[in-house]
Amino acid sequence: MSSDVDIRAALRALPALDRFPLVDELSAELDDLAARYPDLVTVRRIGTSRLGDPIRMASIGSGDRDALVFGGPHPNEPVGFASVRELGRLLCADDGLRTALGFRWHLIPCVDPDGARLNESWYGRPGDREAYARGFYRPAGDEQVEWTFAHRAEPGYFDRVLPETTALAHAIDTVRPVLQSSLHNGEYGGVFHYLRGDHPDLPARLAEVAGWVGLAPHNAVWEMPESGVLAPGVLRMPTAQELVVPDEPVTFGASSADYASRYGTTTVVSEVPYWEDARAADTSPCGSAFGEVVRTHLALMREVGEVVGEVYRAALPDLALDTPFRRSTADAVEQVRAMCDGWSRALEDPATARRPATVAEECSFEVLPHVVRLRLAGTLLRVFRAEIGVGNTRAGVREGAEVVERLFTTWLAEADKAMPGEPIELRRLVATQIGAALTAAATLR
Repeated sequence: MSSDVDIRAALRALPALDRFPLVDELSAELDDLAARYPDLVTVRRIGTSRLGDPIRMASIGSGDRDALVFGGPHPNEPVGFASVRELGRLLCADDGLRTALGFRWHLIPCVDPDGARLNESWYGRPGDREAYARGFYRPAGDEQVEWTFAHRAEPGYFDRVLPETTALAHAIDTVRPVLQSSLHNGEYGGVFHYLRGDHPDLPARLAEVAGWVGLAPHNAVWEMPESGVLAPGVLRMPTAQELVVPDEPVTFGASSADYASRYGTTTVVSEVPYWEDARAADTSPCGSAFGEVVRTHLALMREVGEVVGEVYRAALPDLALDTPFRRSTADAVEQVRAMCDGWSRALEDPATARRPATVAEECSFEVLPHVVRLRLAGTLLRVFRAEIGVGNTRAGVREGAEVVERLFTTWLAEADKAMPGEPIELRRLVATQIGAALTAAATLR
């Protein structure tokens, strides 16, 4: 990396942070940044959410290349809200950093404000697992901004593009970025990045960033079997076409990385955890075969999906509302099945199934059922609370709420034992995401 770009020094200027910003605060802070730096910052509206919230983008500085950074493609992942805000402040305050990188920066604090508002109850309590799970909302697959770009190839044809996705596509078409940074976060383990691009030095440089703030890489592929490892904690971002399963229902489209690739854009998707576990970095053998580890915990995953699905289906005749929580629950139950099926197909390769599993892989699959349990139970509780809130107290709703509350209480206690990791200071997570974006820009320069 060029000696005139000292990213680590720049990150030391980041302030301490104690909560995630709310949607209205992000909007006000965007206006404040433009007012404080009128010669540097231009704010424009790029679209409108389904419920009428403006989606806006700040453009900062000048340069011969463009970078697009956006937060909140999944609204249960608000670290990116704080990262976009602090990146904007940093770029405006540090003329040397901005000039040395030579990029124009385009920042969208939140691309799904409607979804974010449905998570705001826990934004003020980072690290509180119960508050997070009870207030959890993640949209159904065909309502997620990141994965609802048009995909017009068969199999997998998808054209149900959301207004928020249209706004993001408009930003990409306007900016034609050399670099796109999509800010996500996981829940437990270590830091990892998905990468779409072919710069030979970028994987190794991204792999270094987490260590700058004392965080470990997540050295396991657990989410998408189609991913390949490029460097410690750096995975290849699969295309939509690679993820399509013939004859399966189509619940997602192309990704922002797929869409931006028409401009030769390098996309970095940065994932940081809420809770830390050093096992996620450990690549030593755990003593079991990979197939044994995966099958054991996938069986628990399938059981979770079946239990929650059974409660949901039993209550269906008494449900009256078409809520985001209801659509999310139905989709999540199906996604659990699809994930299990995907890994089962991957294990049909004897070499994959027989190879030694690492401690990181064992950790990843061990905690996955606990994460999914709380997500599903928390969302289904919101289904029942919404029904009761409008006066629907039919027997199926009351009984369903009681069953899920008991499951939630049990599963929360078990998660606290299985996932004892400490909550990570928000400033370190923000520094990791900003550091990754700046490192990618310095590398691509």
